[in-house]
Amino acid sequence: MHCLLSCRHFSLRRLPAPFLSAAMMSGLILWGPGAEARASDALPGAALVEESSLWITIGADAFARLQAEHGLIFRNQPLQAVARQGEVVATRIDSRDLERISRVIHQSHHRCPGFLAHDSLEEAQEALLQSARPQLGGGALPFEIDQPALVASLDGLLQGDEILETIETLSTDFNNRYYQHPSGQNAAQWIRDLWAGYAFGRPEVTSELFSHSGWAQPSVILTIPGSTKPDEVVVLGGHLDSISSGSSNPDFLAPGADDNASGIATLSEVIRIALAQGFTPQRTVKFIGYAAEEVGLRGSQEIADTFQAGSDDVVAVLQLDMTGFNGSTNDLTLISDFTDSALNTFLGSLIDTHLTDLTWNTSFCGYGCSDHAAWHNRGFRAVFPFEATFGQHNGSIHSTSDTVGTLSNSGEHAVKFARVASAFMVETSVDVVPPIFVDGFESGDTSAWSSTAP
Repeated sequence: MHCLLSCRHFSLRRLPAPFLSAAMMSGLILWGPGAEARASDALPGAALVEESSLWITIGADAFARLQAEHGLIFRNQPLQAVARQGEVVATRIDSRDLERISRVIHQSHHRCPGFLAHDSLEEAQEALLQSARPQLGGGALPFEIDQPALVASLDGLLQGDEILETIETLSTDFNNRYYQHPSGQNAAQWIRDLWAGYAFGRPEVTSELFSHSGWAQPSVILTIPGSTKPDEVVVLGGHLDSISSGSSNPDFLAPGADDNASGIATLSEVIRIALAQGFTPQRTVKFIGYAAEEVGLRGSQEIADTFQAGSDDVVAVLQLDMTGFNGSTNDLTLISDFTDSALNTFLGSLIDTHLTDLTWNTSFCGYGCSDHAAWHNRGFRAVFPFEATFGQHNGSIHSTSDTVGTLSNSGEHAVKFARVASAFMVETSVDVVPPIFVDGFESGDTSAWSSTAP
């Protein structure tokens, strides 16, 4: 993928008038002194918005907390709810307050970050329209659970020790992975190189940096091209940045071992095993490390915009954000708000079918709690398996204490998510029965494996 700029092809101005009218009647409204003037800032020909200005959409409960926070202002005025759809509010902020806003929402509502950042009011309004549907689920899925042997052949190879080693490197070798800090940029390059190393000997597999238009930290995308359905895409992702109080200071630590070195390390282990075993999917599979999640899902939004503007069909998205902390009696939790109900049902059935030793439940995490929301807001099917029931997750995130010590110096909880992600990758990207090599016996059609398969 080589798109370097955000692609904003979807516009409220392109919607039919009846749809706009219905949207406004259903609760998407503007009010307050100067609302008309503020709205005009986003329209063609309007005066340029000052560089430090940014729009965010945020849950109404979290917005109330921001209003109560002393000193959070825009243009010398308390933050205003400029537009609202149900329980989601659009407001305008000084972008220099992004880190502080992230901290306030985390401390009061335990969401990370709990808001989406936008460059204009128009983009914020689009996000509000999508927020009216907290769960998608229309139409049949284009895949089924029918690859037990292939899932099992990869499942037994995933290693918690490998995941722990990657978490340790990311959380100790870089001062922090803040999106505006050189250490965050270096971390992205390290991840790109790690994934490229796993792809050695597979020239068709690429590991690339995705440059963003507003900050230095790139995202990372590894692509395994599909053999027969290359225009259908499965995405497995997690954010690579980290944040902590004062983390933009070069001398301040934001190790982010759980949030989200654990997610990146879990994805890395799936990549390592899949490529080592010669896995070649029918649908294209993309593993993505998103930049700038902690400041409003900015990296994932730009990437999702690019896919929305392109010709490829993203059929499923899985998000891994915090996989290392074992805080609940269940092994994992499926987040059920701002995700796709059909894909959640599929994921639960996949676990019950292939990973019968794992237990799971469901929970809510609120508006904008991770990068799955960027895809959801653009109409893509997304799911988010999480480390614990929301509220029982790691309480040390967004601090200097988010180290491997809070994970009991172990990758054993995270490997459960590698198993889920590996099974998800197989069942969403492969439709034919592939060859399975078990104890020297081969069975099935060879089209789902590359020529390098053992």
